[in-house]
Amino acid sequence: MTDQINKTRTLFAVFIMVLLMIATRGHSNWLSSLVHLPDFTIPALFIAGIYLRKFWVAFTIIISAIAIDNYAIIHEGVSANCITPAYSVLPFTYYGIFWVGKYMSSLNIDTSIVKNALIIIVAASTQWLIATSSYYFFTATYAKTGWANFPAYAQQWSIVDIPPVLFWMIAISIVFTLNHRYSFIPYFSTQKN
Repeated sequence: MTDQINKTRTLFAVFIMVLLMIATRGHSNWLSSLVHLPDFTIPALFIAGIYLRKFWVAFTIIISAIAIDNYAIIHEGVSANCITPAYSVLPFTYYGIFWVGKYMSSLNIDTSIVKNALIIIVAASTQWLIATSSYYFFTATYAKTGWANFPAYAQQWSIVDIPPVLFWMIAISIVFTLNHRYSFIPYFSTQKN
């Protein structure tokens, strides 16, 4: 019975995370016209690594991200500019975020908040740097100038791409901490299995 409850909780959590990814993946959709939220993919992978810890969960989130991108390109006419051979690196960087999450004890704001914050910042920045540098390698700018313009490119886009992930993680940590203390969503424990 306990295993069935845990499976149900896990499936529900994955379902909610995928819905948030659909709503926030950065493509034009009904929610974008109301409010533009940053992409939830990286926070979903941290949550999956910390609390759910199962490979199939990471696989589902990563495949969902790829499917959302493909749907947006094929059916919504979103530019396929980012789909280069470098896109094949993205799932590996996403899995890296999940893997790093497995080494964190929780997202609760407690005595390990500094350690967790550093891990999140370093992991998110490293994921971004690997994904961005692999993308940059396949751009026309690289073909013309090589790596000479990469520092300016990285500086321009890191300010745009990294802080939203960190803002999500702050919001999630606050929600998980409040839920841990006040149990306003008692069905879900924020304790690591």
